[in-house]
Amino acid sequence: MKKILVFFLISVSLITLAHVPVFHYMNDNSIFIEDVYLSQIHYYEFKEAYNKISFTFNLEENKNLYILLGVPKIDRLENFGFIMSIEDSKGDIIEKFESKNLESEIMYEFFGDTYSWEYLRYDKSLQEGDYSVEISTKEKGKVWIAFGKREEFTTEQIFSLPKLIKVIREFHELEGRATWEKYTLGITIGLVSFLFALKYF
Repeated sequence: MKKILVFFLISVSLITLAHVPVFHYMNDNSIFIEDVYLSQIHYYEFKEAYNKISFTFNLEENKNLYILLGVPKIDRLENFGFIMSIEDSKGDIIEKFESKNLESEIMYEFFGDTYSWEYLRYDKSLQEGDYSVEISTKEKGKVWIAFGKREEFTTEQIFSLPKLIKVIREFHELEGRATWEKYTLGITIGLVSFLFALKYF
């Protein structure tokens, strides 16, 4: 019963997340996205200046490309400069966005209990074909980029929730549990105690 309760609470929390988190490291800066319509968020740290990360994918006919782009709300990254471009299979730039020309908004993310500066919300129909999104910078810093709207999670992702939260909070340079984790833990303990009392008293 305890496992069922924990699984239920974790499932509800992951549904609230909406995006499946993916973490990339220095040598992992050229990513192929098999399903760009699946809701997913990619985290990347630029540990060196003059660096870039690129994502390639295929767009289907009559389906929009959906992107969210942001930077963790960390004081030293408040003026982090970057460029994001969308290119077709020929390398021609379809659209280009520079952080200095974008007006950011504070965004709260419930899953990790984190705050970010959201710079871009892109939702547009492009012609069917292969595309790439590239984010480049001349500085050290961090970005996250989310694709897709279709929510779909595996059992493995659901049970790895505590580990994912920890890594997300570390990416935002935060310590301790997310606020909702503390409440979920308390509710789980309370429910288990109640069921134990019903059974043995």
